[in-house]
Formats: sequence, C-alpha cells, structure tokens
Amino acid sequence: MSRRQETLNWLAKLVTERRKLVVGVSVLVTLAFATQIPKLTADPNPESLLSSFEGEEYALIQQRFQEWFGKRREAVLILVEADDVLARETLQQIHDLSLYFAEKTWVDKVAGITTLNIPRRVKAAVEGGSGDLDGLGGLEEIRDTGDEGGLDDLDDLDDLDDLDDLDSLDKTEDETDAQSDLGDAAFNALLDIIESDPDRFPGGIARVGPALSAELQTDPIVEGTEVTEEEAVELARAIAGNPLLVGRLIDEDHTVAGIALQLPELEPPEMRQAMTELREGLERPEFQDIDLHVGGLPYLRGVIVSKMREDNLRLIPLTLLVCLALLMLSFRWVPGVLLPFGAVAITAVVTVGGMGLVGEPMNILNNVIVPLLIIIGISDATHLIQRYRDEVHLDDDVDRRAAGRRTVRAMAVACWLTSATTAVGLASLVVSKTVMLRHFGLVSGLGVMASYVVIITFVPAILTWVTPPKREEMRRERTSMFTTVTSSLVARLLRWRWAVLGATAVFTLGAGYVASQVTVDHALLDQFDETDPVYTTTLLIEEKLAGVRPLEVVLVSTEEDHFMNPEMVLSIQKIRNWAALRPEIIRTLSYGDMLRESYALLADDPSVRSERFKSAKQVKGLVTMMSQRKPSPLSDWLTEDGKKARIQFKLRDVGAQATMRFLDTLEKIIESELGEDETVSVSFTGEAYTGSRGQAAVVNDLLGSLIVAVVVIFLLLAFFFRSIRLGLLSIPPNLIPLVATMAYMVWREIPLNVSTVIIFSISLGLAVNGTIHVLARFREEMRTGIGREASLLRAAQGTGRAIVISCVTLMAGFSVLLLSSFVPVRNFGELIAVTIGGCLVATMIVLPPLLRVAGGGGGVRDSSD
Repeated sequence: MSRRQETLNWLAKLVTERRKLVVGVSVLVTLAFATQIPKLTADPNPESLLSSFEGEEYALIQQRFQEWFGKRREAVLILVEADDVLARETLQQIHDLSLYFAEKTWVDKVAGITTLNIPRRVKAAVEGGSGDLDGLGGLEEIRDTGDEGGLDDLDDLDDLDDLDDLDSLDKTEDETDAQSDLGDAAFNALLDIIESDPDRFPGGIARVGPALSAELQTDPIVEGTEVTEEEAVELARAIAGNPLLVGRLIDEDHTVAGIALQLPELEPPEMRQAMTELREGLERPEFQDIDLHVGGLPYLRGVIVSKMREDNLRLIPLTLLVCLALLMLSFRWVPGVLLPFGAVAITAVVTVGGMGLVGEPMNILNNVIVPLLIIIGISDATHLIQRYRDEVHLDDDVDRRAAGRRTVRAMAVACWLTSATTAVGLASLVVSKTVMLRHFGLVSGLGVMASYVVIITFVPAILTWVTPPKREEMRRERTSMFTTVTSSLVARLLRWRWAVLGATAVFTLGAGYVASQVTVDHALLDQFDETDPVYTTTLLIEEKLAGVRPLEVVLVSTEEDHFMNPEMVLSIQKIRNWAALRPEIIRTLSYGDMLRESYALLADDPSVRSERFKSAKQVKGLVTMMSQRKPSPLSDWLTEDGKKARIQFKLRDVGAQATMRFLDTLEKIIESELGEDETVSVSFTGEAYTGSRGQAAVVNDLLGSLIVAVVVIFLLLAFFFRSIRLGLLSIPPNLIPLVATMAYMVWREIPLNVSTVIIFSISLGLAVNGTIHVLARFREEMRTGIGREASLLRAAQGTGRAIVISCVTLMAGFSVLLLSSFVPVRNFGELIAVTIGGCLVATMIVLPPLLRVAGGGGGVRDSSD
C-alpha cells in the first residue's frame, strides 16, 4: 500500500471513528477565532486600490516631495451651487455655513470666500497706519485643503510681513527709519523689487511705501455675521482681481463656491464622529434650501465604510439564501442542505477572526472574502455530499461509517486539488504591486485552504451521524432525466468528438480575436455609479473647479537659486502654456504664478502678469518678501535654496491611457525646454501619475501571475494524477472560458484594469475544479479496466450532477455581488459568473471528447496504482 493510501486511510478513519473529537476541535477552534473578530478594523481608503504604483525609486520620490514641499493636510470640501454664488443671499448662506463649522472642535480652519483673507487694493487717502501690508498674496487661509476627492492644493500667495508702518515713512526722512521698521531682509528685498523696475515705481520706496500701506488690505471682507450689500460688491470686485481664487474656491461663471474644512489629525473613532456631525450639520433646517455637495477624502472614507457595512448586511444573507435554495432543489435532503452552511460558517469565522488576530483590516476589496468563501465552500461541499449519497447505498446493509470512509478516501485528493488550485489562483496576486491586492490574495487563499480542512473533516464526521437519504430517493436520482440527458449528451459528444473539437478551435480563435480588442484602461470615476453622490460631486469639481487628479512635476537643480533665474521661470511658464491648451488639463500652477500675482498686487498693475521678470534680483526680491511670512506661501512650491521647484497640473478623469499619452508628450516638452540644462533633473508624482503609470505595470504583473498560476496548476495536476498528459489536457477547458470572458468584456465595454484583471487569476483556480473531479473519476473508472469511452460515460454520470450543481451555485452566488454598492465588486461578480458558466460548458462538452482523443490510459499504470 502506498504512503498516499495509508494517509487517506488514516484520515478516513479519524473523521469517522473519532467524530466527537473532530467536531469538538472544530467548535473550540471556531470559538477561539470568534473572540478575535471584535479586533477587526475597517480601512476605507480607496487610494490603496486606485493608486497602485510602488517601488523603492517612487517611494523615495514621494518621500522627498513631502520633505521639500510639505505634507498635504486632509480636508472636507462643501460645494454650494446656485445661479450666482456672489448674490448677497447666497453669500449669506455660505457665510452661515462657514461660521457654523468654524465652531466645531474637529475643524482646524475654514476657508470660504466670505471668511478668507483676500489681498486687494483699496483706493483711499493716506492716513497713518490704516493699511495692511501683511501679505502680497494673502491666500494663506486656503492652503492645504486636501488632495483626494475635493480641491487639491489650494495654494496661496502668503503675506509680506513687517510692512504695516510704511505709511509713516516721509519722503524726506532718512531711509534708515524704513529699514528699521521692515528689517534688513524685507527692506532690501523691497528695494530690489523697486529698483528692478523703476519706471513702474516712480519716486522709489519713499513714495511707494505710504501708498501701499494705505491701499493694501488682506483682512476678510465680511466683518460680522451678516453680509451687507456693500460687502457683497467688494467681495465680487476682489475675486475678479484675484485669478488664483477662480477655479479653486469659486468657478469662473460664479455658480459654484467651495468651503474647505481643514481637519487636524484625528483618530478613526474621532473621524467617524466628525463625519457624523458633518452630515447632521448639513441636514439642519437652515441649510435645507441650499444645493450642497460634499467631497474630500475624509468624507469619502465615511461613505465607503457605510457602504461596506450595507454590503455585508445585504450580500451575505442573500448569498446564503441563494445557495440554500439551490441545495434544496438539488439534494432535497436536510443534512445535505445544512451541513455546507455549517462548514462555511466555521470557515468564515476562522478567516475573519484570523484577520482580526493579525491586524488585517476590512477594505473595499477583501469585503467580498466572506461571500467568496461561502460560495466556494458550498461548491466544494456539494461534491463531497454527492459522493457520500452515492456510497451510502452501495450495499444492501447501510453502513454510514464505511460509506464515510470510502467518501473521504475518494474525495480527499480531488477536493485538496480543487482547493489548492483555487488558492494558487488567489495567491498568485501576491506578485501585485498593490498592497491591497496582495493581502486579498493571501487572506482569501488561506481561507480557501481552511475551508478544505473543515469540509474534509467536519462534514464527513457529521454525515456519518445523520440519517442518510432514502434508497428510493437515490434510485430516482440515478434514473432521473438529468442523468439520462447527461449520459446521452456525453455519448453523442464522444461520437462526434472531432466535430466538437474543431468547432471549439474555431470558437476559441474567434473569441481570441475579439479578446485582443480589449481596452486596458482605468478611470477614477469607473469605481462609482453615475448616480452616486461621489460621482456627481467629482464631476462638478472637475467641471467647475480644479478637479481631483493632480500630476506633480518635481524639478531639482544642483545649483543654488537656479529656479530664481528669470529664464528658468520663463521656461516653466512655456511648459504650462503648452499644457493649458491640452484637452486633458483643467488648470496648472507653479511658483511663477505666486510671484506674478504678488508683483501685480504690489505694482497695482494687472498687466505684469503677462510680462517677463526683468532680472534675478527682481525674482529674489519677491521671493524674499514672500518668505518673511512663516510658513512661507512659497514653501509648497519652491525651496528656500532655490534648488527644488514644483509644477502642478490638474487633469480631467480621461482614463489611464489618455493620461499616459499626455505624460509621454509632456516629458518630450520638458526635455525640449530644459534638456540642455544639465543641472536639472525631473521626476513625477501625484495621483494622476501613480494611477496611470502604475496601472499598466500592475496589469502586466497580474497577467504574469496568471501565467504562473497556469504553470503551477498544471504541475499540481500532473503530480497528483501522475500523468503529464492529464495535466496538459486540463489546460484547454479552463483557458477557453477565460478567453471567452475577455471577449465578453469587449462586448460589455468593461476595461481591463486592476479591479478586473484579478478576476482571471481567481476564475482559473475556480474553473479547474470541475475538470479535476472529472479527471479523478475518469482515472478511478479506468482502473476497473472497462475502457476509455465507458470510463468517460461513468465519470460523467458520477460527477455531472455535482459539477452542474457546483457551477450553478458559483454562478448564482457570485451574481449576488451585482447588488454591491461598489462598481468593481459588481464587475467582479459578473465576470466570474460568466467565466464559471463558460467552464461548465467546457467541462461538460469539450473535456470528454478531448479525453477520448488524447486521454490515453487516464494516467493509470496498473490496477494497484
């Protein structure tokens, strides 16, 4: 007797002779893992799935970006939509919202057009000290208002400090007084600016200083709780004169205005409470007549957590209900219906408890692990129960324990193979560069193997305790129409085997051609329904404001003050001018905009925005003046040493392919403008870069993982069936459905991306299950010496019913995922259901003729094998 047979005999005896021990251990292990479930946490971050590019080089770029230009703070963005947001009544509503949320302890700062420090020139008589020269840009209030799902980097022109007393300078007094008031750095910087353009500043600092002090204001225009008509008019005038505000907190046609709520660092429970208070606040009666939209990553996380909870409460019961109905129709035997549910319940508790034990959180993707294990577990249990039903009435004297032992010996290897191949398909995701995908593949793969242990031990132990189905019921099942049709179909297929294989080849070639047209693409909004508030809010931000997809270009020079050179500022402006004409681009921004806007405010001349800077002295003077404010408004865009600079492009959600084409062209444009400057190096970051460049890399990796899975599954089958021939013959019936599924994706216009490519690795592992059971039964029948065709007929009769039940259960179970709140999860369910349907057809129609033509001896060397 071989070692494998000895192991199978030991296992069969264990689960049938020591049933109490098996059941007791199962219960204790389940209870132990159940105690860990309360430790399970939720990770609703969508960026883990949407941005998937990793690697040491990119991680270093991202780390340096944060070191040089600061880390973005999270924010919630409230959008107010109206016919004219600058009308006094709408401004009052915006002001009320801003003041209401400013009082919340979970809000650090509120940036709205009525509460913002807007820099402006106000023509007035010079009266000592009446002005405010605390800033030449003054958009400090709207900096760092968040990256994802709302306004990103609402960057500012910060204040020029220490100029409050310029109006006290007399033209005839010594300039030492001015220097004393300003400080050496600010004074010299202002002198440099004025001296660089004397025609624009006649009379020098002695004349310019008092005028600036009297006319420049940066305080909020709305002073109290009520917005007056005069304040509304002044606010409209100030916004018209400040182009950096337009497209960030207000759109060009004044129909949308934003209120950015900057948040401190909050613990998850505090963040959940904050988002609850946010929703409750927006539902207050005084805000009900306002057309409001909410965006921002913190809010989006809260929405995702809520949807994940709704999905669990809806999908798991529905999955169980569908499986229950199918099992009732298939077995009409209570233990055969309830035992699979007991097995998957144990598996689910052990898996989820294990996640809590090791600190693996629940997220958008692994939220489907429990339904996945339920469906797979019930499918595998179906084969075992069907074989037990066949074995229990083989003898006139029903011996349940003997039937259980025969069932375990017959099914242990086949079920192990089906579980192992499914786990291999899932575990192949560990090659992904996305942490979320790797963890999903690992956790679900381990869950599948845990399911095998439960099914091969717990289920047979209970089966041998319960009353078996009646003999009459089994006799009707064997002579049922289903069995008759199956036998007749297989007989015809074997007779027409060459025609079947030829038609299969033609179909595969056609499907392969269609599949070759599949689109490899990814768009941010593909993750959401068109009716989803997240979708509509994101579109509104994209249409009216700056969008939500930043592309960051980081320029690094080896020379100090290199980016203060006017020629470098001009080169960057040329790159931005080119990008501004591209359909993918919404807006662009760089430190040059800050400098020009500050200079326009200082000179009281909007025309300077289109002029070139005259000298490095002028640029350095502006940089020095703006840097007097701590933190400097330029710190997000230009480092103090002038060696690192940042350009931001805001892209439309045009998809990964269009974005990559834009990136390729942008790299060429940058090369043409800066290529001759050997001191400058260029790198890229931002969601538009990671979500596009990374997309192709991840898809290629996962396609590679599919090839690895095919090879590993082939080796497993060849090893356990001891036949390379059977291993090779198992591949076509399982690859053909994958090709057909990809052709289906072309028809349905579903792109191939991170959230759909994983389906093929998972489907391959599931799809091969039916093939394994047919091959195992075919090999078993061949040992009897009845011949290849008779063995195929008996294999079809013995496994056909279980395969159909299993595949239909899988299809119906995964179809439940079509009710998910998440589009990727719905695509997941739809495409796997289609693939399993294709596998059912291939297993029942293509595999028998293939084995008849090339099956040889079924891998059986002798009767003792």
